[in-house]
Amino acid sequence: MDKPTLADMFASLSTEQPFTPPEHWRQGRTAYGGFSSAMALQIALNHLSEERPPLKAAQIAFIGPVTEQVSFDVSTLRQGKSATQVAVDACVDQAIVLRAGFTFAHPRESHIQHHYIACPEVKSPEHYAAIPKHLPVPNFFKNFDIRLVSQSMFFSGAERPELLAWVHLEGLNEISPEVALLLIGDCLPPASTVCFKDLAPISSMNWTVDFSQPAQHSEWYLVRSFSLDASGGYSYQTMQVWNQHSELVLSGTQTVAIFA
Repeated sequence: MDKPTLADMFASLSTEQPFTPPEHWRQGRTAYGGFSSAMALQIALNHLSEERPPLKAAQIAFIGPVTEQVSFDVSTLRQGKSATQVAVDACVDQAIVLRAGFTFAHPRESHIQHHYIACPEVKSPEHYAAIPKHLPVPNFFKNFDIRLVSQSMFFSGAERPELLAWVHLEGLNEISPEVALLLIGDCLPPASTVCFKDLAPISSMNWTVDFSQPAQHSEWYLVRSFSLDASGGYSYQTMQVWNQHSELVLSGTQTVAIFA
């Protein structure tokens, strides 16, 4: 049996019937966090009219495992002249497993402009080797073509907690570009795993995301995560995504529980 396409899966999402994430988008017993976030966003997009403003920000709490028969509830918190805020809950067995808030906002004229998050100077994706598929990685990771740019591999015992990679995913241009960005933006392991000397469990607790411009599709994305602080079994990391034109399209932060 063929795997369902991204377009088919996201087109089937609704508040009317539950959805079970397929095995190839799992991370252990739960759906991959980027996939879970993208599902919630698709529910929000379905809830709004086509004249909605562009997505500007998202706050996502990973509360429990997103497993089988996931149901969704959506509501508009506020609809103003320039900004609209929408809340989405994902539930399994009537328990909330993910809670997301999305802010949609129209651009406005302003004389204040600055850009201090520079895109790293890297070569094009074909200059880097793909990460081998046989590595001990979660199911979802095998969907992506990932070309590691940074020197250190996860679980390598390195000192600098940074991951930088070109990422491609087949079929992204068949879904909303905003949904595509959430699907891409969390695909790398937490940056702190670079410092792990052995395999150990990890769990993303939340994800705060900002979109610097209206989302558009890109064939490849340059994805970076960097752990700023790690202590007491938790790490705090920043995350950025640039398109092929070196334009920042997503930035975020995340708290990760680490068991190493």
